[in-house]
Amino acid sequence: MSQSESSSEFVVLFVCTGNICRSPIAEQLFRAQTGLLSGLISTSSAGTYAMSGQAMTEQAAALSRRYNGDPSQHRASELTLARIKEANLIVTMTRQHRAEVVSMLPRASRKTFTLRELDRLIGTYRDLEPEPWDLPRLASVGTLDAFILGVAAKRGFSTSVVSPTDDDILDPYRRSQEVYDEAGLLISQSIRELSQAIITVTSFGSKTKRDELSQTGRIVSDQSRSAQRQRGNDD
Repeated sequence: MSQSESSSEFVVLFVCTGNICRSPIAEQLFRAQTGLLSGLISTSSAGTYAMSGQAMTEQAAALSRRYNGDPSQHRASELTLARIKEANLIVTMTRQHRAEVVSMLPRASRKTFTLRELDRLIGTYRDLEPEPWDLPRLASVGTLDAFILGVAAKRGFSTSVVSPTDDDILDPYRRSQEVYDEAGLLISQSIRELSQAIITVTSFGSKTKRDELSQTGRIVSDQSRSAQRQRGNDD
């Protein structure tokens, strides 16, 4: 029995190292921006070396709130084989995290991406195969599974990465506020693209949902610009 057949939820798992900075920010922003599909999508995060129960760092929690996330309930948890098996989509913060996921379950490679890689491949998929974006689809686990498979099939077709490290988001833990801000900005930009794609392929034709998504996108864009201006003033 496949994941889509055995579950009524599309499970998204975000992964970093300690699960107290990058992956919880990504989880919380994604949950906020895909609230239209809250009955379909289950979102969580984990760390490859997490100390279970640990709260987010103050800087990471502040960044989450800056981009409309809610860090109040977060407690770090470990990445486990069971969670990898359960997930329909695994989004890591670096290539090393992706490698660690795949080392635990090799067949997870087809559903595991770094966040920036996923952002890039979604753009490639949209450019090379625009037709699926124009077709009405049911909001279902099967629809989202098919979408992720389509995106994964575009690996090797994208040429926008200059260096492999472009697919990584630097760990800001115990580093300067500038590093935190840079990580937060990159996460917010890529999560916005992922959220828009997820909603678009499951609700095309619904004007209300498109309008709500557009409003969310404008808010995130305004916050990203504000963060960039603030960082510039601090330099």
